[in-house]
Amino acid sequence: MTGFFRRWRVLHVRNFRNLFLGQAVSAFGDGLTPVAVTFAVLRMSGSATDLGIVLAAQIAPLVALTLVAGVWGDRLRRERVMLVSDCVRACSQGILACLLLTHSARIWELVVLLAVYGAAQAFFVPAAGALTPQLVEESDVQAANAVLGFAYGIGLMVGPAVAGALIALIGPGGAVAIDAATFLVSAGFLATLRVAQLERVRRGASFVAELRDGWREVRDRPWLAAMLLRTALLLFTVSAPFQVLGPLALSRHPHGAAHWGIVLGAFSGGILVGGASALYLRFARPLIACALLGATAAASPLVLALGGHFAVLAVVQALRGVAVGVNAVIWTTTLQLEIPNASLARVSAWDWMCSLALWPVGLALAGPATAAFGLTVTCWLSAGLGLAASLWVLAVRGVWGLRLRREAATV
Repeated sequence: MTGFFRRWRVLHVRNFRNLFLGQAVSAFGDGLTPVAVTFAVLRMSGSATDLGIVLAAQIAPLVALTLVAGVWGDRLRRERVMLVSDCVRACSQGILACLLLTHSARIWELVVLLAVYGAAQAFFVPAAGALTPQLVEESDVQAANAVLGFAYGIGLMVGPAVAGALIALIGPGGAVAIDAATFLVSAGFLATLRVAQLERVRRGASFVAELRDGWREVRDRPWLAAMLLRTALLLFTVSAPFQVLGPLALSRHPHGAAHWGIVLGAFSGGILVGGASALYLRFARPLIACALLGATAAASPLVLALGGHFAVLAVVQALRGVAVGVNAVIWTTTLQLEIPNASLARVSAWDWMCSLALWPVGLALAGPATAAFGLTVTCWLSAGLGLAASLWVLAVRGVWGLRLRREAATV
């Protein structure tokens, strides 16, 4: 038991503990919104194309603004950037909730409000990815990432699991209103953090120069560029289309919203298990582990292609979640240990921008592809392309050469 508690010792650090609590609450709301918005759109128009456009509206600002946000994440106090982002998202979700509750929402309004949400999220993500190493010792970085993954997993498991029931009781607008409140809770915890300001590497450098410096950090590491491209292709071919293909397949059956909520909850439960497991797992070659774990994404569209029951899909999504939970901790820890902290927000921004660059395209094309080829064929294509997208990096020498740093192996 001593080893078990030693791995959770990061929660004794006040700043990190408050970050953990705030993100756990916020993650619960994040788990509600995808289900609520998805079935709000399906009730309003029933169009897979409309659903893809609405979901893409949240992702597009991430792609457009993340690099800019990364520079500010290295220039400003990261916890304050995150706090402002939470407040903006609380406002956008509050307005969206009012529109849905009054049954006056239109598709274009959902697009605009989710775009505002995505823009605020673009500033939150790089700052959050760079903040953790400032809160804990280097030897505890992987444990901290795993504990945060555990928090996200709890929230994202409970949120979708109850979303169907909430939608039935209070409608999609009520579920979105709860999400707005969770952002305020998260902002409250962020306001309690006391973190020392980092020294900038190039004091007085222009915004453009610092933006270029972030790109150089990526360009000078071939393994990083390869992994970013891999993730972009994987999300484009599998993860983004599944957000449309999954609910579309289940909406044809009774209790579709509840079933989709269960599937998402199972995925998040898997993330919970994966994040906790990452406290105890160490991979000598972390990038190889990421590539192999990523290949499991193909299993979900494969189940849809084979006409699997939603319970089968839920089990597969749970196992997929375990892989994602472990993968996220390994990848985040690798970046935090290999990239200088003063540049970490900018590199994290490149990570998110490249990862999500093709996500809106995948969302937007899923509906038309289904209309043109049918659901089954589209799912087969998604599974096959996703498998290739994840595994091609195994041929990149730098991916094989990067080994776990000794500090990360210290527990």
